[in-house]
Amino acid sequence: MTLTDLLPDRPLRESEVDALDDSEKIVGNFPVYLEEVSQFAIGLVLVIDATAHALSYDVDSEGWELIESREVDHPVEGGVHPADMDLIEELQSTASQYAGASA
Repeated sequence: MTLTDLLPDRPLRESEVDALDDSEKIVGNFPVYLEEVSQFAIGLVLVIDATAHALSYDVDSEGWELIESREVDHPVEGGVHPADMDLIEELQSTASQYAGASA
């Protein structure tokens, strides 16, 4: 089962994004919300172990796609090191641009 198989075939509601924090495997959850409808996430950066995964919702295929995965430079147990936030923001931007291109 892939990471995208765990997500519904639609953008996530804010409450669903928040629920991802309950997962023991996800140590970082950084959503990208639609500006006009801020309660729906069209992109996500999920950090699992020492890898940050950028995902984007593709309206054409009506599903989530893994855009890019990158290792974090400062892995810490149970969270994301502040020094890795530039990488997280870069991946959020990538997810946002990809979602914007398909919207």
